[in-house]
Amino acid sequence: MIGKLYGTVDEIEGTSVLVKTADGVCYNVLVSASHANNLTIEQSVVFYIYTHVREDELRLFGFITKEEQKVFHMLIAISGIGPKSGMTILGYNKLEKLMTAVRAQDYQYFAGIPGIGKKTAQKILLELSAKFDVEFKLPKVTFTEDDKTLIEALVSLGFTRPEAFTVMDKISPDKSIEEKITEALHLLNNKK
Repeated sequence: MIGKLYGTVDEIEGTSVLVKTADGVCYNVLVSASHANNLTIEQSVVFYIYTHVREDELRLFGFITKEEQKVFHMLIAISGIGPKSGMTILGYNKLEKLMTAVRAQDYQYFAGIPGIGKKTAQKILLELSAKFDVEFKLPKVTFTEDDKTLIEALVSLGFTRPEAFTVMDKISPDKSIEEKITEALHLLNNKK
């Protein structure tokens, strides 16, 4: 497993950076959008690496500091937060702002990140607060009977509970349970 990567920036495409090592090997490293915007071709870089392995892919995620890498590990340990979401959360603002939001229990900070809903934001704050030794003071998330029915319906259709929780935030609470299930199925099937 790669722990740290030294090299120069060979190419930048979005958040994907090709890092050329002294041996001439280029590694494709995914970085946060804010880091990608600050890099230039031929710039010397050092990345702490998280290697994400799945049966159909191998990806390297790069971080400028060890502290950033530690927070990323905390994020992806949260149910429903994968490496891409973790990188989006880290890249939303400076790491110091994220840490300040956790210490201040600012749930709005996380809810404002694209792709993160209200309940996911509360779950992130709860998990990170415990790891940052901060007492969690937000009211406990409660589920309505419709929420419970929606989750059970999706699970019975073969989806996992984390998948069901991720779409709950994106569905209007004013809809009937049938409309919620239909919309949830549409959202989950479009993700695949």
